[in-house]
Amino acid sequence: MGRDGQQGDSNVALRALLDEADMSNAALARAVVTAGAEEGVHVGTNTTSVKRMLDGAQPRWPLPRLVAKVLSRQLRREISVTECGFADRTPAADDRYDGLQCSGTLAGTVRTVVELSGRDMERRKFLLGSAFTAAAFSEPALFALTVPPADSTARVAGQRIGMPDVEIITENIAHLRRLDHRYGSGRVREQVVQLLHREASTVMHGTYSEKTGKALLGAVAQASWLAGSMAADIGRHSLAQRYYIQTLNMAMSAGDRLYAANVLSHMSRLTVQIGHGAITEHDRLRHARQAIALARAGHGVANGKATPVLSTLLHAVEARGHALLGDANETRAAVREAEQHYERAQPADEPGWLGFYTEAELAADLGRCLRDVGEPERATQLISHAMDAYEPWRVRSRCFVQTDLAIAHLVGQDYEHAAALGRDAVRTAAEVSSTRTLDRLRTLQRRVRPLRDSSLCLGELDERITNVLSRNRARRDEDLTAE
Repeated sequence: MGRDGQQGDSNVALRALLDEADMSNAALARAVVTAGAEEGVHVGTNTTSVKRMLDGAQPRWPLPRLVAKVLSRQLRREISVTECGFADRTPAADDRYDGLQCSGTLAGTVRTVVELSGRDMERRKFLLGSAFTAAAFSEPALFALTVPPADSTARVAGQRIGMPDVEIITENIAHLRRLDHRYGSGRVREQVVQLLHREASTVMHGTYSEKTGKALLGAVAQASWLAGSMAADIGRHSLAQRYYIQTLNMAMSAGDRLYAANVLSHMSRLTVQIGHGAITEHDRLRHARQAIALARAGHGVANGKATPVLSTLLHAVEARGHALLGDANETRAAVREAEQHYERAQPADEPGWLGFYTEAELAADLGRCLRDVGEPERATQLISHAMDAYEPWRVRSRCFVQTDLAIAHLVGQDYEHAAALGRDAVRTAAEVSSTRTLDRLRTLQRRVRPLRDSSLCLGELDERITNVLSRNRARRDEDLTAE
């Protein structure tokens, strides 16, 4: 069988799956041959081949994929190649589920989410070399504005799913989201991707009513969004982009236009974040315009039914886009709209998934907008209010505003206050595993460096930032070497 077919330890994972599926070696061999023929692939799998697999041999591609396909059908849930005890050596040309496509069906979207999360779990470097492309959000945004909801979300397949099961999923997501804020995505992202993969497979292979189906899809959409948000937090922007696209597709297929509008707001926010790091003026402006368009698409998808907090969020991220564009008048207009909508907010009437967008988050958003268009005093007031109002578990958000305020005090030449806030930001960043917090520290350091010789406290802050960045770089290099 060549190098890929070398013997190893016995494949207990494959043996357990065959026992669960009640399949003999001969039955698996026949099913694999049939599955290959369906794809126009000739394979000569027989009982001897299966015995070698069970003894630990690694078959050549595409046999691992065909075995996983057969077992998924038999067990009525998605089984990955690695769950079968095989190394996943999918050729790049076979990796079609990159998540950028808009499927025309609900089943197709869910299948893409299962494949995307499965590859994310199995390959630490999955899509690591891919680049974020702002234009890739255009098709799904247009799709969301035009796609009708699925005719039916009910399914009769395998295990029965009820509303209590959906509530458990939703509570798990809320818990993981809070942990993300407290400890950073680097520590909890794997748990979220595993949950997403498992529950998306449940959508494909479960039995549930129309009402439960909509709720289940909504819960899985929240898990998919959180996987995307966490990917962005560790600097995996192209992966985040794919999760966001499929989350949007899923929400629209389920007929949840408000959650779809929420996803568009986060697409806009991610585009703004990438735009702030753009190398050229052309790229910065292009990202700004794309971000504005995505926020406005969110208004269109909500179709006049957005809640006050959702409207606030959409106007706030639109303001971020206008600020990145450098349009002060449009920024101020969007800020006013956000503030006016928030005045009407009644938290008890808002969806649970919007509970994380608090007054403090809004103040931070609006403060950054006004800072970027030349209103530093009001910006500093808003960002200071955000820092004071954040709940204790919003550690990462506090680090963001600490760096924002440190930079504001640098501009005002209050170097001691800036250095104190910078030291706080360094200590806070050490508590979380988040690439975004490190990016904020780098931005602060770029502002500190030219001033370090004029202030001992700024020189010390520069050294502290260098130390924390060096430690994180060393850890990252160790992780890559270990792979």
